[in-house]
Amino acid sequence: MKMKKKVCAALIALGLAFGSVGADISTADAAPVETIAAISVKADGSNFKYWNENSPALKALKAYVEDVTNPNSPNFIPVEDRIAVSDMDGTFYGELAPTYSEWALYFHRIFNDPTYQPTATEKAYAEECLKAAKAGKISADMDAGEDMAQAYAFEGMTLEEFDAYVADWMKKTPLDGLSNCTFAEAYYLPMVEVITYLQANDFNFYVVTGTDRQLVRTALKAIPSINTDHVIGTDSVNIAQRQGFANAQYFQFEKEDVMVRGAYQATDNKMMKVSNICREIGKRPVLALGNSSSDASMLNYAVFNDKYKSMAMGVNCDDDVRDWGGPKKSAKFKALCDKYGWVAISMRNDWKTIYGDEVKKLPTQNFRK
Repeated sequence: MKMKKKVCAALIALGLAFGSVGADISTADAAPVETIAAISVKADGSNFKYWNENSPALKALKAYVEDVTNPNSPNFIPVEDRIAVSDMDGTFYGELAPTYSEWALYFHRIFNDPTYQPTATEKAYAEECLKAAKAGKISADMDAGEDMAQAYAFEGMTLEEFDAYVADWMKKTPLDGLSNCTFAEAYYLPMVEVITYLQANDFNFYVVTGTDRQLVRTALKAIPSINTDHVIGTDSVNIAQRQGFANAQYFQFEKEDVMVRGAYQATDNKMMKVSNICREIGKRPVLALGNSSSDASMLNYAVFNDKYKSMAMGVNCDDDVRDWGGPKKSAKFKALCDKYGWVAISMRNDWKTIYGDEVKKLPTQNFRK
């Protein structure tokens, strides 16, 4: 009986946070995703419009790019070695309204999806994850545990079905605590400008994230300049539907086969980001973007590059007026930036807007009630 009461309470809470759209979180006037897709900064950086003109971080980025792309500079980097890597959630995509996109999708799957019947064990674990997310105290063990639980909840779904599921959920689900913005629109516009600016200067841009790789590939259709093969993330094994438990070497794909999501494989976080960069890119990045200590190894892998002039930048969640950042977390990350020589980007001071001027912070977040 106690378990049923807890699940009911979670259903109510998640219904508010991720379910129906109330009058105070309407998305009717939200900027269309096409606005994000249309963002494009010239190679000379002359048309940045979402950054404050005197931003020290933007000036530092421009100075770096102009130097390493100048053939007459001693710091010139050949195009083939201009590797840039970036985290996603909290770096160029929202993670504070109310939590990571993957976690929000996981909660929806367990508590709100009438087509899925989770086991009692799944529900119990999801409640523990929900409790940790609400408190903002997600441990390393739970971070990896959620990856396993999320993979299990979607196991057996075809890749096409999962893509459609994610796209539909992102389009329909508003960010909790912000007006006029869905998960499909939750991109930091100033950082999308940075991405296109780097690409305009022939940087090979990769997303290296702890979020589910296939989820990210679906989400990033909003930024068409990012290729799907340039996404590195947490992985599930993909298998043929008829394959069952057969090892890959004992099964042959045939015409009638379709690919489905299989079991959890590995989490792409912290030092694993560096390992996966080595394995999947095969070159050391010269520029890295992140937003937390989980990105520290990746940022340092770039900034300590001894072959080329390199740079690392950290997005600091210090804006508690337009987003749900806070002084305690932001001060800790700023100290980390100062310690390792990463250029700190202040969401509060460097950006004219975060998600667009039509997106406003609401008085409360239902998720954290």
